[in-house]
Amino acid sequence: MSDLSPDCTVTCPSCFESFTIPGPAPSEVPTEWDYDCEVCCRPMLIRFDLVDGEVMAEAEPI
Repeated sequence: MSDLSPDCTVTCPSCFESFTIPGPAPSEVPTEWDYDCEVCCRPMLIRFDLVDGEVMAEAEPI
């Protein structure tokens, strides 16, 4: 398993636009980040988990 930070696609739970962010390294998940949408600027909580060895991101409103 690589310890490089992967790119993760996130869909904003407020405006439903998708964008890509650099995620945490696999060795750092599971983790949560407070993050502002890159489109509408509303805050969200992004949860990162490992799924089949890949870092996956899921966002929810704060």
